[in-house]
Amino acid sequence: MIKISKITRIAGYFIKFFIILTLSVILILKYGIKIDNFEFAGIKLEKLYIKLNKKIIFLADNIALPNLKFSNEHSSSADFYKLSKSAIWIDRIFEEIWLKDIFISGVNLKILYQNGRFFVDSPYLGVDLKIDKDSDTIDVSNLNFKDFNLSVNGSANADFKNRKYEFKGAFKTHEISGNINFDMLKDELRYKIYDANATSLKNFMNELAKKTDLNKEVKSWIYGYIVASEYSISELNGKINLAKNDAFLDELNAKATARNLKISLDKSVSPISVKDANITLSGSKLSFSLNEPSYQGKKLDGSSLYIYDIFDEKRAGIFINIKTSSSLDSHIHDILNVYDLKIPVIQKSGKTDTNLDLNVSFDTLDVIANGEFKLNNSEILIQNAPFKVKKADVVLKDTTNLYIDAKKLSMDIFNASGVAKLDLNTSKGKIDAKIEWLKIDDLLSLKDQNLKATLDFSGDDTILALENLDTKLKFSTHKNSIKLSNSQNIIKHSKLLEKIGISEFKTIDINTENFTHFDVDALGVKFDLPFYKKDLSKYENDDFKILINKQDIKGETSSGHLSFEVKNSKDVGIKIDGVDLFAKTDENSSFTSSLDDISLILQAKNSNIILNDLNRTLELKEYQLTAKKDFLKLGSNAYGGRINLNKINDTTTLEARDIDGKFVNELFKINSFEGGKFKLKVVGSSKFYKGEVRFYDTYFKDYVFYQQLLTFLNSIPSLISFKTPDFNQKGFSAKSGKVMFKKNGDILNFLAIDIKGSSADIIGAGEINLKDKNINIDLQIEILKDASFIIDKIPIINQILLGKERKLSTLIKLRGTTDKPEYSSQVLKDTLLAPFKMIRNVLEVPFLIFE
Repeated sequence: MIKISKITRIAGYFIKFFIILTLSVILILKYGIKIDNFEFAGIKLEKLYIKLNKKIIFLADNIALPNLKFSNEHSSSADFYKLSKSAIWIDRIFEEIWLKDIFISGVNLKILYQNGRFFVDSPYLGVDLKIDKDSDTIDVSNLNFKDFNLSVNGSANADFKNRKYEFKGAFKTHEISGNINFDMLKDELRYKIYDANATSLKNFMNELAKKTDLNKEVKSWIYGYIVASEYSISELNGKINLAKNDAFLDELNAKATARNLKISLDKSVSPISVKDANITLSGSKLSFSLNEPSYQGKKLDGSSLYIYDIFDEKRAGIFINIKTSSSLDSHIHDILNVYDLKIPVIQKSGKTDTNLDLNVSFDTLDVIANGEFKLNNSEILIQNAPFKVKKADVVLKDTTNLYIDAKKLSMDIFNASGVAKLDLNTSKGKIDAKIEWLKIDDLLSLKDQNLKATLDFSGDDTILALENLDTKLKFSTHKNSIKLSNSQNIIKHSKLLEKIGISEFKTIDINTENFTHFDVDALGVKFDLPFYKKDLSKYENDDFKILINKQDIKGETSSGHLSFEVKNSKDVGIKIDGVDLFAKTDENSSFTSSLDDISLILQAKNSNIILNDLNRTLELKEYQLTAKKDFLKLGSNAYGGRINLNKINDTTTLEARDIDGKFVNELFKINSFEGGKFKLKVVGSSKFYKGEVRFYDTYFKDYVFYQQLLTFLNSIPSLISFKTPDFNQKGFSAKSGKVMFKKNGDILNFLAIDIKGSSADIIGAGEINLKDKNINIDLQIEILKDASFIIDKIPIINQILLGKERKLSTLIKLRGTTDKPEYSSQVLKDTLLAPFKMIRNVLEVPFLIFE
């Protein structure tokens, strides 16, 4: 356009020059000037002819003038304005102009004016028009601005005197063609372009950008980022003050349509497709109303965009409004990422009503984003963490502030509602929520808890810190973790930790990929379980490795002493190895009553059972204990036989078969038996029970009782005969025996004692006060069992030697205390034998084992 302006100025100066020249030499011109060839000081004239009739005739084949200095401050519109003011003088002064070749300042041009026709041809401007002097109309065949590839044709009405012009015609520039009207009154030109069409704006916008100061981004958005297959301009209206070279750009207004649009927000994302768009220009605002826009198959109905301050290079920008009812998925996030908007919410399913505003400054490329996302019944990812949400309002404010109001936000382990305030600059935020429930199987269970948390998604991992629980959740692409630090806050909400007696821990680290399977490391765990180490110290701390699945929980300690498995939250299996079980047998023990609906199976290896209230220890290599509410069962292969213990409510039944004497000694804390086989059954509680012991081929050897019995027999000559071979230093040799007893409080009552040896039998009864240790037991010792059988067959002799009972026997009374027993003997009479007859009757009645 500058070169066109230069040409028009040259033409203006050239006309003025010849007007002055004409007036100066008017007399000469009256007779005409003819120069065939003239060249001097850079001036060259060929076939020059000038003559004045009524008007000047100016003809030349070639005119060359030296370089002239012209001001470059004039614009093309200003030069056109000047030319319009001086156009009247061309017809008034010249009759004919025909300059075939003019060379001025490096510019070649041709000028023709003849019979109302005005023709100009130069490298940058072409004019071909016909002036009808009678009607003051102008027929414009072609007005061609070559450097802009713009041509105009049509007709005009001219009032040269008042400088008033009216033009109607058509134009074509690059890919655009249509109609154009303009009115010019003195200094002001008003124009209207209408019914214009184009298949592209590429070349036009490239040319416009070169010739003006149009912002690069404005140019790219008008054509480049937005491309259509067809453009239609309904109208474009504007005005120019030619004197001041003011185009009043802010007052431009236009209406247009575009079809089959592709809107590219960035090369990295697919373009938005639009069926058609209504485009308006008003108040420096170019608006696009989009019809059936879509992105990656998602409808964006209601979306729009506009370029504001389009003619202000510093203030220009674009405002994009995106509306959709599709998911806030990765495709929508691709758009957000173009503008560095990192909203940590990705929707995997469900519906979202999105209304997003993007305001982009073309000068700084800064983005101000505001928007609202309404999610319903959705599955979402919050920075890699999977959630389900019934309803959530996500509000983006001023690009950097994100507010999330979620109702029933949940994953497999919890359900909550709350509000989050996130700073997208720092990628951190705070959360106020109420947990309806949180459940990691039996490990952690919360209900109706107010919660304060912080969220940090600034790194590769997202960290959710639950402040009032001292708990951190870390979400990663392939792995998630939960760290529990405050044992007191956690244990009171953990059914599992209560089940296994955990009272404290240093940390619990939980790793999971899908929040259905958990890998748990619990360090520094302190627990209260009834187990003791072999050094008699309590086994109360260890580290745990726990695996949690939907159906079961498995765990083991780093020491190997304990492992467990929980199935369906009810069936608990525990295995111990190398630690002893500390058991209470009294009715006040609440172990089974606290189990509720839990079924417990304890399997033990290398483990003793310490009976606390009985002050007894059972040495068992292995045993299995089954417990339910108010029920307990123990089974073990030990002491050469089988031991079973059952407890139902407050009643305990202990049964042992084919065991050796060591078990009986340990159970009753005595040292009475060695070797042999025993059967035992005890029914009742620790304070009230009854029982029966049967034994075979054993030695009765209690040191205190037996040694003092031997001493007593040896001390009385009349009793030496009762010291049969069954009474020896190893103990009393018993081929078989039966003891029936019961306990009532502190009184242990021996209902019947029957010990059969090879040469002697012992029967008896009595009691021991366990509190003061007093003994009151009577024993009948019978000897010469085989001989008495023979003598009994001899009349008279049997009466003399055996008496009425036909046996040799004596009564020994055992008194004193268990620490210092005392023995005495007494002649047996019929009255004294009566209790022992009752004892025999008792022994003949089934008591426990065979009942």
